[in-house]
Amino acid sequence: MNRKGVVWNFYDRHGETLVTQRNRPHWDQSGALTFVTFRLADSMPKAVLQRWEAEQQEWLARNGLAQSELAQFALRNDVSEPIRRQFLKFRRQRWHDSLDDCHGACVLREPRLARIVADSLLKFAGDRYDLERFVVMPNHVHLLVQMRLGWDLRKQCTGWLRFTGRKINGLLARTGVCWQAEPFDHVVRHQNQFRYLQKYIFDNPTKAKLDPDEYLFWTLQHGFHRC
Repeated sequence: MNRKGVVWNFYDRHGETLVTQRNRPHWDQSGALTFVTFRLADSMPKAVLQRWEAEQQEWLARNGLAQSELAQFALRNDVSEPIRRQFLKFRRQRWHDSLDDCHGACVLREPRLARIVADSLLKFAGDRYDLERFVVMPNHVHLLVQMRLGWDLRKQCTGWLRFTGRKINGLLARTGVCWQAEPFDHVVRHQNQFRYLQKYIFDNPTKAKLDPDEYLFWTLQHGFHRC
């Protein structure tokens, strides 16, 4: 619990879990704290995606595993749990490292556009969901969110992206896709991982070498402040 009275719930391995598959596996558990990342459509150029996929195949080869359809690898029954965890950790780390290189137009560097995203995240906080913290980076967003009873994380993410995409495109006088359609999400497993992700979000602007006016950082305890 924190001083705002929210109890943060971690992954319950005995609880009901919904696993869905699009470009990557999604593990959803109702009422559990989740780390979510969504990114702008131009944040991962084709060459960067190809390099990311090649790095994953190289990891499989180094660990004595045959090449695999990467989207299906984590769901294969013949993959041991330790190897699965190691692979997913490597996959996530290299993905986020690439995001922090700030590819693309990085339109969220503009404060008025970053504020659209921040205001959208805060609109239903304390009602549909609880936010622990978030950071709006130049080309992506990280947040720790816990949905309340009766509200669905996947639908909420769709709502955030549709609303902010329309507003951002309108202010930029453009049309087309604003966000990459499939957010990254990870159910928080335990307290140590929670602390790690809190620090990761806090450190993200420093890691990307951003100036104070190039990002927005918010926490439940302190509101908007600088990292």
